[in-house]
Amino acid sequence: MPLTRTVKNTPKPTSSRTRPSSKALAPKPTKRPAAPAHDPTGDEALLALAPTYAAAPDMPVSVAERELTSLSRLAHAQQARLSRIGITADKVDLLARFARRLGALEKAWQRARGAVKLTAAQRKLRDEAEALDAKLVAGGRWGCRNDAAAQAELSRIADGSGLADTIQDLRDLVDFWSNHESALGVTDITRKDLDRAMALAEALEDAAANEGSDASAAHALELRNRCFWVADELAKEVREGGRYAFRDQPKIATRFVSRHRATLNRRSRLKSKKAKADALPEQAAVI
Repeated sequence: MPLTRTVKNTPKPTSSRTRPSSKALAPKPTKRPAAPAHDPTGDEALLALAPTYAAAPDMPVSVAERELTSLSRLAHAQQARLSRIGITADKVDLLARFARRLGALEKAWQRARGAVKLTAAQRKLRDEAEALDAKLVAGGRWGCRNDAAAQAELSRIADGSGLADTIQDLRDLVDFWSNHESALGVTDITRKDLDRAMALAEALEDAAANEGSDASAAHALELRNRCFWVADELAKEVREGGRYAFRDQPKIATRFVSRHRATLNRRSRLKSKKAKADALPEQAAVI
């Protein structure tokens, strides 16, 4: 019987190149972009605030901007002690950002207001009204300089901005001067100025309605007002914290007070005392 030859099965040679694994073929996962950080000074955050934040500021915005900037610098200089009571560096930095944002929004509002479509005649009347408003206030500052109550009233009238505020200012100033007629003699204000103030207030009613109904101007004004009030809240926290932290150093503590509001409060107290003093002789006469 012939011998049979057996063939041993050997593995086939493999290529020196290895196949890439399935893991190598899988695409690398892409990183999701980080969500933008929440900005309390941005439009979205401001518009999300309660409707009450859209109220008109209770002081000139230019004054508020300066006070916020000054306060942030003071708090930064005293950061070591403020940090110990919870007024962090982040809060102080945010206060400075609000000051810058408020200034920018005020400029945006003024630009939007200037772009409102008024006739050439209405613009001329508006400019005249603003100039007369300033004249009547300046005269009151001088003529009634020793009358704290009168000064407080002038400060109240001068707050606010916009054509509607100017119209109201003129009417309030006519009432003011009817109550302080004796002081007119030491100013350059005339009866014609007061009559003209009333005439301008009536003539500009339609222009004020146009300004108030303009969408861009209204949006700019709302953002500015909201920024003012949320910044004011933060400023109050920093001021109160500063007065607490430096209660043992009165000279530093007093620097954490709003000069504008302190002046108004002082004048308001004097006005109240004067009213009570004036009422005493009347009560005695009745008795």
